[in-house]
Amino acid sequence: YQVIVRGARNPQQPQVNFPGLVTSNFHGRSSQSYTSVRVINGTRRTVTDRSYIFQYTLTAMKEGLVQIPAPTVEADGQVVTGQAVTFQSLLPVVSDEDHFELSLERTTLYQNESVEVECVWWIADNTSQFNLAASTIPESFEIRPSEEQGSGPYRIDFTLNGQNMNGFVGTATRNGREMQRFIFYFTVTPTEIGTFDLGPLRSIFTRHTGTGSRYRAYVESNSIPVDVKPVPTTGQPDNYEGAIGAYQLTARASNTNVNVGDPIQLTLRIRGDEPMMGIQSAPDLIVLEEFQNSFKLDSDGWREITPRNSGMRIYETTIRALSGDVEEIPAIVLPAFDPNLGQYHVYRSEPIPLNVTAVKEVTLADALVSASPDTPRTQEPKQVDRIELTPSAPGLWAHGSAEELKRHRGFNLLNTLRSPIWQTTLLAPPCCFGAILAITAYRRNRNTNLLRYKTAYRDAKRLYGTDSLRQYIATSAQVQLEAVTAADSSLLPVSEETSDQMYQLMLQSEQGNTHAPAGGEIASLLKTAHAECIASVKESA
Repeated sequence: YQVIVRGARNPQQPQVNFPGLVTSNFHGRSSQSYTSVRVINGTRRTVTDRSYIFQYTLTAMKEGLVQIPAPTVEADGQVVTGQAVTFQSLLPVVSDEDHFELSLERTTLYQNESVEVECVWWIADNTSQFNLAASTIPESFEIRPSEEQGSGPYRIDFTLNGQNMNGFVGTATRNGREMQRFIFYFTVTPTEIGTFDLGPLRSIFTRHTGTGSRYRAYVESNSIPVDVKPVPTTGQPDNYEGAIGAYQLTARASNTNVNVGDPIQLTLRIRGDEPMMGIQSAPDLIVLEEFQNSFKLDSDGWREITPRNSGMRIYETTIRALSGDVEEIPAIVLPAFDPNLGQYHVYRSEPIPLNVTAVKEVTLADALVSASPDTPRTQEPKQVDRIELTPSAPGLWAHGSAEELKRHRGFNLLNTLRSPIWQTTLLAPPCCFGAILAITAYRRNRNTNLLRYKTAYRDAKRLYGTDSLRQYIATSAQVQLEAVTAADSSLLPVSEETSDQMYQLMLQSEQGNTHAPAGGEIASLLKTAHAECIASVKESA
């Protein structure tokens, strides 16, 4: 099929709405130039005509009249329309010596139930270049290759309904005659209710004769009516979300010895036979009362760990115990309909024992500070029992900057200068101030927070990608690495912009985003976060 454009400069690829009866393959654009001499108004001129050719290969999928509508091409700011074309698609010669058999385990299925189909093609003679593109499969049937089955000296890969399949060719006996047998399996999953015909499957191939000639032929299978009915509503459990089949649930926790509020990474593995219809995500924990009353749940819910393995789905989320009375992570339940048993079943994971340590509740009244000598005692709330603390001794260590002193309620510069301790401090020789600076530097170097951030940065630099950010947060915040999530970026004393950048990058990694940023970008972000943490420690010191 060609679309030829003349009289245009650099036209775009044509828009052609090919019908469903054919598949198309675009082979690109070529151009041709023709030069001729013409007499225009009595003057001889050399004229060059250029044409552009867009080439396609079409494959008819069914017999019948194929109508291809007129193509349109955008050229030089205008849209030009071509001509419609038709051609007749014919089946080749039918092979009466070949046999194609199609069989199902059962012909009455529930909606979204999967069943295996066995296909056997008995091949009469030398055959090549076969395809099953002309097979009839209802649009509401999803098909998938089965696990590799069968045996034979030759494995054949092919395509059926857009799915990559494989089968085996061997020798067997049919009706007393030894023939080649091609056998393969696939599963069908009806997604709509009603009666549908599966098949016939049609194989079109090239047959080679003993004389060296060859011709195209085809063989088609039987057709099987399939009755699809809805799953019953009687006995349907609460929170049923359409799962079909038998499943196994396994739950694991990143840490079973935690304090109240510590993050626990909860992992759930769901195993079952593909295609695992109805398993769009892990069961919603919000609707489970045991989780609602005992745990704070991640607002983002479950996140799937990809890539998927056949027959398994893995999900993760973060939960936090709300009190020291929590003794276990409850079982996670998955209601499903088992078509083999014809009834519903609730599948459960095993509960996970949990040791939760309660933490002291700190209120504003617990934030006890020594009052200024000029603060009237009558201003303190009488209903709060205060613990009398020893006032901080005045001196260099007991005061902040001059601005902080002036903002302090009851501060008076004249009274401060009259203080003997301040007079002694101001009259101290310069060597005393040098000693003070040395002590300050020593105290900063010995600051436990400072050492922890330095250790965190050293450990994090050894890793790559978002793992380095997770390691830095884990060491800095003193939490287990396995429990760190994107939300824990808020634990660092960094700017809101830096915290948000860390959160976004870690969240992309947790969601399985394959378009990860360059390692240099993450390394720069880690360096910025570390610098802000160090600055925060020094400022507080």
